[in-house]
Amino acid sequence: MKRRLLKNKLRRIISEVLNNDSEGTHRCIMGDIVSMSSPECVDDVQLRLDDARLDRDSCSKGTDSRSYYNGLLNVLRKKLRKSQKLQAPIEVTVIDDIG
Repeated sequence: MKRRLLKNKLRRIISEVLNNDSEGTHRCIMGDIVSMSSPECVDDVQLRLDDARLDRDSCSKGTDSRSYYNGLLNVLRKKLRKSQKLQAPIEVTVIDDIG
């Protein structure tokens, strides 16, 4: 029974790794396309957030430009959370005693 559970768990982990494309991709500011789960994606989105925040703060309150940047910041924050969530390590328990 333990052996079957271990095999099923390993199959699920392997299929998740092979189906990594389902996570989506991100185009970095330099044009490179990286996986959403990569550290490069997190770094790039964080840089874009910082840049958009500075631009937003330079706009007067109540203007269309500020509203645009607020929407952009909302989208970038969602993308950052998704990328960080995908980077979370997969916890694997190895069972040595297969009897």
